[in-house]
Amino acid sequence: MANFSKMTLGAAGVLVTLATLSPANAATGNGTASVKILRSVTVTKSTDLNFGKIVPSTTASTVTIAESGARTCGSGLGCYDTATSGSFRVNGTSGEVVSVALDSNTTTLTDGGSAAMTVNLATSTTALPLTGGTGDFKVGGTLNVGASQKEGSY
Repeated sequence: MANFSKMTLGAAGVLVTLATLSPANAATGNGTASVKILRSVTVTKSTDLNFGKIVPSTTASTVTIAESGARTCGSGLGCYDTATSGSFRVNGTSGEVVSVALDSNTTTLTDGGSAAMTVNLATSTTALPLTGGTGDFKVGGTLNVGASQKEGSY
């Protein structure tokens, strides 16, 4: 029995020695860094938003110019001349999509004095793909014409 005990201790001693002499396995990996430099985006006005000429009524009403350029003249108003939606050209990197957003959805038109009207604006898109490096979008709006709105250029 004494021989059996010595063999067991000897085997245990070998296992301990192997465990303490075994080097740690260090792993390495490689990665790649990349970047795509895009052309600066520029926006240029092509056409102004123009509601045309309007004859007001004794009640408040609205005139709407759709992004397509179609005009809807509100009840009691007289709408004359050509109306146009606003249009803009965006230049940038071909194949990219730019976000389109207005600084404000409401603007105020004034006659240079105390008379004013508000316009609620809308764009034809919020995501514009740049095909060949360019894209176009339009801006329409609803003009709030006051009752007996004061004459003038706004």
